[in-house]
Amino acid sequence: MKSVGSLLSSVLKNLGIGDKIALGSLQREWRSLFNAPLSIHTYPVDIKDGELAINVDSPAWLAQLKFFKHDMIKKLHAYGIKKIRFKHGTVYQKSGRDSKNKMQNDFGKKSKPITPSDLQWIDETVSAVADTELKEDIKRAIERALRSKISA
Repeated sequence: MKSVGSLLSSVLKNLGIGDKIALGSLQREWRSLFNAPLSIHTYPVDIKDGELAINVDSPAWLAQLKFFKHDMIKKLHAYGIKKIRFKHGTVYQKSGRDSKNKMQNDFGKKSKPITPSDLQWIDETVSAVADTELKEDIKRAIERALRSKISA
């Protein structure tokens, strides 16, 4: 019997949104995966067939990152990343871990509010899903996952 996770992964891949979900997850967790200064000078921008495109904010960092590439791929293996491509580009400074973005839910657990950019990303992610009911279920699941991604 297959686990729910493997079935959901297969469904998302068949719908063509698995890479978008993995990218969104990486973008939210980038600063916790890679410490400063690396996380400050880099930002994941695209995933296609296991290859992660990472924007780098300066040519100097672009040159230095070739020394970290192998270690980064190892760390990102859990996200299905097999290759990394660095390119000079804009590095976004999302601060989803700031305490001002945290709020308490009814059970006293910390949860993150859903931002307008989160909602836009969710809508883009599920846009390929034709079945309205399935689309709404996936949206709710993603929103729930986003709200629960808070560090103490």
